[in-house]
Amino acid sequence: MADLDRKLIEILDILSKSKEPVGAKIIAKELNKRGYKIGERAVRYHLKLLDGMKLTKKVGYAGRVITERGLEELEKANISYRLGSIYSNILEKTISANYRFGYVVINRCQVYADFNDVLKIIKSVYESGLAVGDRVGIIDREKFVEINTLCSLNFDNILLQNGIFPLHVCAGVVKYEDGKPVEFKEIIDYKSTSIDPLRAFIEKKETDVMGIIENGEGYLPANFRYFGVEFLERFETILEIDELKCIISYGTENVLGLDVGDDKVGVALIGGLTPIAPFVENNYCVEICPMSSIVRLESLHKLKKNPRDIVTKKANIRIKTALSKMFNAMAKVTYDIDEADGDVIVNTAFIDKKYLDEAFDILKEAYKKGLGISDRFGIVEENDRIKIQTICAVTLDGIFLRNSVPLIPKYGGILEITEDKERFIDIIGYDGSSLDPHEVFFNFVDCEKTFLAGFREVHRVAREKLEEVLKKLNWNGIKAIGEPNNELYGIGVNKDMCGVVTMGGINPLVLLKENEIPIELKAMHEVVRFSDLKSYKEI
Repeated sequence: MADLDRKLIEILDILSKSKEPVGAKIIAKELNKRGYKIGERAVRYHLKLLDGMKLTKKVGYAGRVITERGLEELEKANISYRLGSIYSNILEKTISANYRFGYVVINRCQVYADFNDVLKIIKSVYESGLAVGDRVGIIDREKFVEINTLCSLNFDNILLQNGIFPLHVCAGVVKYEDGKPVEFKEIIDYKSTSIDPLRAFIEKKETDVMGIIENGEGYLPANFRYFGVEFLERFETILEIDELKCIISYGTENVLGLDVGDDKVGVALIGGLTPIAPFVENNYCVEICPMSSIVRLESLHKLKKNPRDIVTKKANIRIKTALSKMFNAMAKVTYDIDEADGDVIVNTAFIDKKYLDEAFDILKEAYKKGLGISDRFGIVEENDRIKIQTICAVTLDGIFLRNSVPLIPKYGGILEITEDKERFIDIIGYDGSSLDPHEVFFNFVDCEKTFLAGFREVHRVAREKLEEVLKKLNWNGIKAIGEPNNELYGIGVNKDMCGVVTMGGINPLVLLKENEIPIELKAMHEVVRFSDLKSYKEI
């Protein structure tokens, strides 16, 4: 089945937002609002296509509903289209809310735990001041507890109502020391991702909200925006009467390690999902739906909240993007194809020593399947732990560069490979994230149908040389090379460029995770001599 075109995705999106069946007339009207000039007859034709794919279902004369398969497809289809969906949803919710009249944006989450345990943790987060506002919805659904928290977009709505338009930049985790924010540890740009950044960081367990509450040391989910410096006085006036109390830092030049730029004010805010993070940190089963809907503020319960002080001191550090780290890593690659040796970049993973024999068997199987960049990996004993080294895809970038073939890294993500489809279903731009995307997606792939993969571009005039070097190198790292000006696995390219898909060097480690071996992972971490690594055939 080919990937869905945009009109079909829009129809699925319209149906997904309705609790009742929707007819062709309403769908056509909504499509026209979204810029698709299409009539009822054409909508009915498209609905029949979706019915045939079992993505929608007709309910008598009432209209169509989206199926479970349709919801799943909506989350995966047309990655180039979905790349801007997070940013678009932010703008839509910011504009559609109306805090002044009590209409607020909420995050909706399900926590599978005892109601009293949930309530206790939620109260501790709010009392510590680590939440947006002092309102929350907590409903006992018997099988789970539903939690509705205020989104930080509500503060943006307040700014908008006061004539200030904040440009949303990124979300990440902020390091706390002595109960105060110090710096952003990691970030993901909203325009560079197909997944919600805060959800990704929380589910990856990059946060430590309970640590901040208990001893002042930890990591907080947070957002970052900026606006023109001419609005600063008006902004500070708003802060004096602000009810949400979710600003943790603001200023010019540099805010918690993020460069603000000239004539701008940067603002860091508590992430609206912060009250949910402790449940993930403590291994509760949690389902997270960020920016889910707009509700009446009065429908939420009021809790005690002790606001924290706002930090305005400039930071003296700068956050580096994954792309910046990759370009610097390329310079360290000295591997020579003729000598079949030299320095390479490796990912590292640590496991407990007791899993050594099992890990050996799993890794040998992974490399037999061709999941590695080459046929080599490293095993190093360090006290009671084992360090595993796998060659990183950035090594390929370095090797090609040494042979005068420049590859431009663009995205890291999840590549879905099935009988009828090969496509990227989620991606994060290397230039919009401080964290390697493959670390973010590590727990979302199984190396059966979904794999970690990267997307690069190469100019068409270098394509032939690329293929020559690749043939001589004889490694597994390149999955596909596209035609000039043609998309590859759902991702478009710039003019006169060819897409290049690289398999992630972390893929062999995925099988350790899939076999429930606890693993501590760090992408693009070390430089080692290729000859110090061992072929799986020799082990």
